[in-house]
Amino acid sequence: MAIKRLNKITLYGPNHEKDGILKGLQKLGCLHLIPLTEKPVEVQVQPGEASEAKIWLERSPKQRRQVRNFRERKEVAQIDDIVHKILDNKSKFREQSDIRDKLQERIREVRPWGEFAFPALNDLDHQRLWFYVLSNGELAAMQDVLKEHELAWELIHQTQKDSYVIVVSDEEPDETLIPFPRSHVGKIPLSRLEEMLDEAEDAIEDLLSERESLTRWNYLLDQVLAARMDSADLQQANNSTMDEEEFFLVQGWVPVSEREAVEAFTSAHGVAAIFEEPSKDDSPPTLLDKPAGTGGGADALGFFQTPNYRAWDPGNVVFYSFSLFFAMIMSDAMYCLVFALIIFLCRGKLNQSEAGKRLMNLGYFMSVVGVVWGVFIGSYFGAAPSEGGFLGQLAFINLNDYNAMMKLSVIIGVSHLVVANVMTAVVNRGSSYALAPLGWATLMAGGTAIWLGMTGTLPASFETTIGPGMMIGGAALVFLFSSDRAVSSFKDLILRMLDGLKAIYNITGAFGDVLSYMRLFALGLSGASLAMTFNSLAMDVLNSSPVTGVLFAGVILLLGHILNFALCIMSGVVHGMRLNVIEFVNWGLSDEGYPFKAFSKRED
Repeated sequence: MAIKRLNKITLYGPNHEKDGILKGLQKLGCLHLIPLTEKPVEVQVQPGEASEAKIWLERSPKQRRQVRNFRERKEVAQIDDIVHKILDNKSKFREQSDIRDKLQERIREVRPWGEFAFPALNDLDHQRLWFYVLSNGELAAMQDVLKEHELAWELIHQTQKDSYVIVVSDEEPDETLIPFPRSHVGKIPLSRLEEMLDEAEDAIEDLLSERESLTRWNYLLDQVLAARMDSADLQQANNSTMDEEEFFLVQGWVPVSEREAVEAFTSAHGVAAIFEEPSKDDSPPTLLDKPAGTGGGADALGFFQTPNYRAWDPGNVVFYSFSLFFAMIMSDAMYCLVFALIIFLCRGKLNQSEAGKRLMNLGYFMSVVGVVWGVFIGSYFGAAPSEGGFLGQLAFINLNDYNAMMKLSVIIGVSHLVVANVMTAVVNRGSSYALAPLGWATLMAGGTAIWLGMTGTLPASFETTIGPGMMIGGAALVFLFSSDRAVSSFKDLILRMLDGLKAIYNITGAFGDVLSYMRLFALGLSGASLAMTFNSLAMDVLNSSPVTGVLFAGVILLLGHILNFALCIMSGVVHGMRLNVIEFVNWGLSDEGYPFKAFSKRED
């Protein structure tokens, strides 16, 4: 995986053929256009009704066979009528859903009062019924107030918690008189409310069935939206060219691998083209070469940052490091196996796009690494295998050995940051600045060597000689080569020395970044401990009651491990990616780039 090399291309053509040439370039689909006017006209395409209709159809769980022969069916289809019909279906569905929700809430309020119908006011001598729901503890106070003011009332229903009281009065009693909230039950009987709810449910089913029938137009809507986006892109490209009398000029970036195709296009259309290498003043976009196997690392990192064109692509490193971090945070073989099963069940949606396939491969690799790590630490849903068994013999890492796990986390962190600095040095190998990141890599490795020598993990010479020597040499490189300030006077020399001291001060940041990798051990241990806690709770319940304990123990295990699994997934993704995006990228990528956006057609 690498960043693809680009050439700047400048095309000259006759103005009267401008539209045709731009359409050809759009069909070719390999140029990232550079606006040549100072204020190019921005053409923004709003999603519009067609996009809203398409989104509504895509939410249908069942899809009909698609109408694909667009050219023959477009006059029959009457796309605008279809869009309006879909949006009308959506509007009616929302309306009926609101009615259903209100009816359900009304029925919940009315049901405790039972089936009733209000008599005419003349039959009650213009007296009205006022409904109150209050706690049983407040009933005595309510009775005293009603007796004091000689108001007729009746206790209609009582539960273990609440009392349902009806007060008879020609006007609503004042809140100061009865300081309890009134229940608004309405005048529609319970039986009629239930009938209306059934009618709303039937209407919703009919509308969902109609939506499923309309899904056959999904492909057609997609093509209409694509055509509109293509038209907008073409208009924006037209506004971004430089026009000079009879000729026009268009400029862009093209991958070197596509240069032959562009040359063939220019020859076929009689267009002059000049190819140039990017200059120091140019800021080309970044086009990543993403293989199907490990390209998921670049996709995952791309959610947060795009590397600069002149930097390096950390996608491969992220692919492996993120998988390792995720595995260490999950710290359970069965959790990772369940994660792989979820990805397998979602493979249909993931296979619909190239990016989805790459992310699926990343997910599978993360699961495999997680299972291996889980076997090595001996954790299966928080349970450890027997020591004499085959799985017990494979478990050679003790997660509860705090010293060993701290050392492992720090070594992984230092290695990760050393790789970032070495790659930065490789990218800048033509400049003396390359020695600065090499100095940081040496300094970090030297500090780790001193610590491991002090703890007895490495020979004492690493503590007394090798480690200090590496740190001194690394610090010297950082001090001398972190600044690119030219020295032409004594003042420049002083300023460069100050730049070096400022760079050395970043050693505190390096120390903090290395310690950040301790979260791998902490989160892995917390997840494993929580799994063991749920197992222990379930066993206690089972032992306390062998009959009903089976049910409650099963509920504890199910809910507990689902909760812990969700927390581990969240921690593994968030903190695993954080270490790559913040700590790793901070040392490996100095400048952020912007992605290559091809001027291409979306419509089939």
